[in-house]
Formats: sequence, C-alpha cells, structure tokens
Amino acid sequence: MQTGLLDPQALRDRVSAGGAVALVDVRRKRPFGQGHILLAVNAPLHCLEYELPRLVLGRDVDLILCDDGSGMAETAATTAGDLGYASAAILDGGIKAWSASGGVLFEGENVLGTILAECVDETYAIPKVTPDELLTWRSSGRTPVVLDSRPRESYQRAHIPGAISCPGGDLVYRIDTLVPDPVTPIVINCAGRSRSIYGAQSLINAGISNCVYSLEKGTVGWWRAGHALAQGAGPRAHEAGLPATGKRRDAARRLALACGAHAIDRDILKHWRGEAENISLHLLDVRLPEEYEAGHTFGAVSAPGGQLVECSDDWIGLRGGRVVLLDDDGVRAPMAASWLRQLGYENVAFMADGEELEPDETGLPAGEVHEPGESGPEDAYYPDCATLEEDLLASEHYVLEQIKLPEQVRRDGLVSFSPHEPGQI
Repeated sequence: MQTGLLDPQALRDRVSAGGAVALVDVRRKRPFGQGHILLAVNAPLHCLEYELPRLVLGRDVDLILCDDGSGMAETAATTAGDLGYASAAILDGGIKAWSASGGVLFEGENVLGTILAECVDETYAIPKVTPDELLTWRSSGRTPVVLDSRPRESYQRAHIPGAISCPGGDLVYRIDTLVPDPVTPIVINCAGRSRSIYGAQSLINAGISNCVYSLEKGTVGWWRAGHALAQGAGPRAHEAGLPATGKRRDAARRLALACGAHAIDRDILKHWRGEAENISLHLLDVRLPEEYEAGHTFGAVSAPGGQLVECSDDWIGLRGGRVVLLDDDGVRAPMAASWLRQLGYENVAFMADGEELEPDETGLPAGEVHEPGESGPEDAYYPDCATLEEDLLASEHYVLEQIKLPEQVRRDGLVSFSPHEPGQI
C-alpha cells in the first residue's frame, strides 16, 4: 500500500478535477454528521472492512482518507491495503486543517441530495401548499390526491390522513394509475422538504399536465400546524392497479439522455462487468425492496429510486465510477439516472429501451447486514428519538437548517449544481 499526505488545497484540486477519486471520512457516524467535507462519504473505521468495499468498488481509484487529525486515517490506510486497494492519500491534519484553510464543514447526513433539492427549489420555484390550505381544499370540494413519497416504513410511523404511500422513485411510474384525469391537483409530501421537491419536480419534468404542489414542511409542518397524523397501514400506490408506462417511459428516457446519462445494452453491461475488478461498477436496482427480494439480477444491490436520489452517498462512494440503474419498466431507472447526473455523478447508465435483465437471485445477498438509506435525513436527524414527538421535533430542526445549505455551497466552492431545465426535453 502506497500512502501520502495531501494538504487541503491539494485535496480540493484533486476532488474538483473529478474522475476516479473517492473521499472517505473514517470517523464515526455522529462526529461525521456534526461536520464533514461536502463530497466525503462516511465509512467508520470500526466497520471499514465492510463499508469501504461496498462504497468504493474496484481497486483502480484515487482513495483519499480523512479524520479529525487523530491518526484514524493512517490506521484506515493499512486496512485499505489489506482489502486490496493499491494506494491511499491522507488529508494532512484532517477536517480541522480543512476548516482552518477556509473549507466549509457541512452538518447532517446525505447533505449532497439535500443541497440539490434546495437548488432545484430555488431554480424552479415549485408551487407549494400549506397544511391549512390543503385542509381548506379538502373541505371546499377541491380534493387533491396527496402522495407520500417516503419509504413505507416512514409512512407507517406517521402520515397525513388520506395520503397514499408512493415512494418517490415510483411517482412517475405509477402516476397515471393514481391520477387518471388531467385536472385533479397533486400534492407531494415527505417528512420535510427534499423528497417532496424531488417528487414534484419529477412529475413536472415527466410532462404531467396536472397542477403539482409540494406540501410545505411535510408531515412536520402538518403536525406543527396542530393537525393529527395517522399511524399504521394506509393506502398504497400499487393497490391502484398496474401502472401505464408507455408515454412515461419515453419521457423518462428523453430526460435521462438530456441530463447526460447513457442508455446501454446487455453487451456493454457484460463488458463492464468484466472490468469491474479494477473499474468501479455500481449495479443498483431502483425498484421497491419487495420487488428486489422477489427476484433481481445477480450482483445488483437494492437502492429504491427515491432514496437513492436523496441518499446517494449511502450507496456510491466514487463519483467518477460507473453506475448502472436497473428496473423492469423503463421508467424508474432513467428517472433516477436524470437526478444522479444532476448530483454530479459522471458515468450513469440505464438499460436501453427499458430492457429487462433476467432475475437470477431472490432475497437479500448473503452478508448484507443493513439497508442504506432506509429513511432520509429529515426522518430522524437524531437517531436516538424515543417518541414520535421527539422525532418530529428533530425533523423540524433539520428542515430549518437545510434551507441554508445552498449559500454554504456557494461559499465553499468545492462543487456547484445546475438543475436541468424541464423545457429542454
């Protein structure tokens, strides 16, 4: 294992240049959440043997390790060498040196996805409805369809009465079945802001003619306005029947290609698989977890589309590596690909013409001990919340903080975001 030191400016130059570079923060989850470099992914030293090979696939990478200056990165470099990585650079002085040099430290988890959501909202000024306005609509006969874009587990813990559970990656895929007419208003909600912004803009990008709104501050805002939340099972999107995918497939494909994603065939994927030992290849199945468990392509990892977009750094540690998204409908993978490209992932692909790969595995892969991105950063800003009220208060704090993120990004200068204009497709 070859190791070396990078000062903060050298780190900035290397990360900004893009390509096969992975910046890995080896501190524990809580210190990482209290302040980290924007493009860093978290692989704590105590579980590095599992986390690093999962996040940073392939061995032909520029691996950069950082800590708090305590020496953990040096220990991590030894572990990385044992895992087969050829070299690793270490941020000299850790995040303290980064901060002292003028670099910004970002609080929270999955900050990258949250920042893009805020930039999308700044750019598009997505229409919003407050909880009180939504109640007024319901009582006055203007009955919107409310779609909760969080994972099923979060929905069951607390949701707006009457909302339909439809995780964000399925919104475009299922919308024509859920809302068959072009005049019914559609309201997207999540715990706070980010996933409702992504969900609403995804529908707009896909050419939905209905008026689409984001619920202001989501379930947190609903609760804070004094309205009761429902718990337990509720209506699910897939209960509305089989989705109609024809026109949505065409729109999703055009959008993904316009954002710079690639449509590949089986031969290209086979070739990439053959190079995966050295060139990073993330094969991600963006369908719902139960669909993945029922049958999936060998080597694919479950990464439900809505969660992948907001929590991409839970799955992908190499922004310049190859990322191939899989579905069985030709809608969900290209929609997720369009967002990953806007997040700055350089080599994102989906199967051409919605080409379905034969499922040859069921269940979860052997050795998979957790599911990244099961919730979102808004769902539990503090992981130790014992009650629903504590969880909602923590989520409210996160929502208030995330609005400040775009200005921090501009001040930091490490990366910039340019949301895609829907009119360009």
